[in-house]
Amino acid sequence: MANEGPSTLFFETVKPFRLRISFTYGLTLMENVFELLYPFTIGLAINGLISGQGWQSLAPFIIIWLLHITSATARQMYDTRLFAKIYGAVAEKMILRQTAAGVSTSEIAARAVMIREAIDFFEFEIPQLLTALITMFGGVAMLYYYDALSGIVMSLLLGPISWLYFRFGKKSLRLSERLNNRHEKEVHAIVDARQHRVAYHFKALAKWRVRLSDTQARTWATADLLMIVAVIVVLLRLTSEPGVQAGDVFAGVSYILSVIWALDEGPVLVEQLSRLVDIRRRIDEIPEAED
Repeated sequence: MANEGPSTLFFETVKPFRLRISFTYGLTLMENVFELLYPFTIGLAINGLISGQGWQSLAPFIIIWLLHITSATARQMYDTRLFAKIYGAVAEKMILRQTAAGVSTSEIAARAVMIREAIDFFEFEIPQLLTALITMFGGVAMLYYYDALSGIVMSLLLGPISWLYFRFGKKSLRLSERLNNRHEKEVHAIVDARQHRVAYHFKALAKWRVRLSDTQARTWATADLLMIVAVIVVLLRLTSEPGVQAGDVFAGVSYILSVIWALDEGPVLVEQLSRLVDIRRRIDEIPEAED
């Protein structure tokens, strides 16, 4: 019987878990909000302690910290169990279906490893992406609170860097496809066991990894050069305001650094997303069966 329409094994298998996945991402969101409030509450504490308000000025910071510990502990214990179960479900269905369809053992073995990467993306990279986005946009918003011009400068920085990451994403997808093509041939090379074929296989793997890494490094370096200019402008602005308080400077600098951290995570997250797109296609792939 011919294959009926496009296959969606990966997302169809994950779909029953969607509410539980949403719950763990909700906990991640809560953690990020608490982390975003750290510099603000520490700044309040610094200003309060300097002005003689005593330990009461530490209360907001302590409350946020305790809430963060609680949500982070609950999220880690929950999502490890959840994503282990999802991995087992997706791997089982993919292996049984593609074996029945006559897909080679080499390709199935490689794709079973790729499934682990895909599930790791949902467990680790998506929360990291949420963290980066909340930290980036939240940090810029908080800079507006302390100084509008500083917020504008950091906002303008996001445009060219987003364009850089978009271009990198397109290149990363093409390189990830070539790298995964080579991974699927690994079992054949090992079974063949001829020196020239094994050597060629691992040399090709190294070539595609190097090209992917070099592309990521160039993107990161270009983005960081833009960040240097923006950070210098914002630092000069924050520290030149008359009557500025030490706690406000600390908080402002902390939000600058948090935005830079989030932007620095961009190339890694874009590469991981590109790999997920290609891996999902391979997991869902199934050849036309004979009638």
